[in-house]
Amino acid sequence: MSSPDQAPPPVPDDDDYSPEPVPPGSTPAPDHPPGPDRADPDWVRTELVRRTGLIAAEHRAIAQAQARRAERLVELQLWSEEPQVASRLQGSPESVRLADRDAATLTEDQARAIAFGRWEDREVARRTIVSETACLLRLSERTVERLLDESLWLYSTTGTFEALAAGEISYPHAKALIDQLRTLPEEDQAAFEEAVLPHAKTLPVGRFTNRAHRLRERQHPESIVARTKNALADRHTRWEPAADGMGWLHWYGTAHDTRSAFDRIDSTAKALQQHGDTGAGTGTATGSAAERAEAEQQRKRGLAQLRADITRALLLDGVTPDGLGAGIRGTVMITVPVLTLLGQSDEPATLEGYGPISPETARDIAAGAPSFTRLLTHPETGVVLSLGKTQYKNTKAMKKWLRMRDETCRFPGCNRPAVKSDVDHTDDWATGGTTDCDNLAHLCEPHHRLKHLSQWQVVQEPGGVLLWTSPGKRSYRTDPANPVAPPRPKPPVVTPKTRKRPATASYLMPEHQPTRRPSPPVPKNPPF
Repeated sequence: MSSPDQAPPPVPDDDDYSPEPVPPGSTPAPDHPPGPDRADPDWVRTELVRRTGLIAAEHRAIAQAQARRAERLVELQLWSEEPQVASRLQGSPESVRLADRDAATLTEDQARAIAFGRWEDREVARRTIVSETACLLRLSERTVERLLDESLWLYSTTGTFEALAAGEISYPHAKALIDQLRTLPEEDQAAFEEAVLPHAKTLPVGRFTNRAHRLRERQHPESIVARTKNALADRHTRWEPAADGMGWLHWYGTAHDTRSAFDRIDSTAKALQQHGDTGAGTGTATGSAAERAEAEQQRKRGLAQLRADITRALLLDGVTPDGLGAGIRGTVMITVPVLTLLGQSDEPATLEGYGPISPETARDIAAGAPSFTRLLTHPETGVVLSLGKTQYKNTKAMKKWLRMRDETCRFPGCNRPAVKSDVDHTDDWATGGTTDCDNLAHLCEPHHRLKHLSQWQVVQEPGGVLLWTSPGKRSYRTDPANPVAPPRPKPPVVTPKTRKRPATASYLMPEHQPTRRPSPPVPKNPPF
């Protein structure tokens, strides 16, 4: 059978058909109209919309297919749990009885097989469908176990399942939702789903996960103090082997400890990179030519390699061989409600780049901090009340305020931390844009360049809301991570009024200050 590419051209129905002769020197007429003008901006925009629209349609189809897969996985589990089915999936009772009789001569593998045979029917059925599915799909059994578990939770959350089946949300959105929902008591799960599901239909996965995490913290009936204490008991460090002579070291600890440790490693790596990364401590340049070549190669390290080498040096030796690391301490930004800081509330604090942490932890950090920016928030609305009157005009203070407001790059779908992004003028400085809180936002370096080098357009509305317009004229909105008001200007300082002198505003220019009359001299011996 010939392939479609090799199939002969179709033959006309008329056997007597013959093409009309083309006059000599003339160009044959094309079989189709001329192609579009690729220099036409309207055609380019139309094609952009059409081609990305096709991808979006396939994306929705994938979500719908994943919903059907979840439904089939649930059906498989329910089917396997039927008593008659589960009993039929059990091993032969006769083989188990014979193995018991010959227990003295059993090998280790045979004893393990007997243990499998003594499981309850449902357990055997569960392991059967997991192994069968894993082999069929060429997945690990752990992956199939996770899919089965997720499917049960997804199918039980009617609204989320219907949204996935309709292609309104993706499977990662649905997974992020059920990961937070399953940690709540059963009676609170429906209210959580109703509150968070609309955000899954409008936010990228990273931002939605953060939103769901924070909402779950607010709705959880158990205090975050108690949950943190329970989770702290599970802290551990474990090692995991990897291929090619490598391994993983995992540290599960408190959010602020692990984040601070990474910040210290990252700061040390960047400091070493700025000093030229001479490769100190990675090997000397003496020895054979091969050794010198290897030492030279070790000196050419990227930031990820530097972090790994510094982690090794700090854990094994305390500091890097060249002394870097001493005196460097990881720093984090924590937003604490004022009543929590005063010990009058258990409202969670927020660790930048992570989310809610217990108020007890936040108070401990604040008590031991050598200095911190005063960032008071309203106990009900969460709106920032003050940045500290001594820093509101300082450029560093404005950067801190923007960093707390944005938390991440403000391009749609980007979740890069604000601390690693640029502060960009929404209306370019070169075209008259001002350095103002309503004209600044964080953009990571790639999206900062994209804004300037492509047809993406952005407008900033009051409150830090960014309205983006794509080259295909699609609109996207990104909201600040925290509902903050801009730093307030200093209020005018007015002196108290007297009967003889008008009020004097200290903020007026000297030429506008009212003239003060000299006070009459006080007699040395006033009469009484």
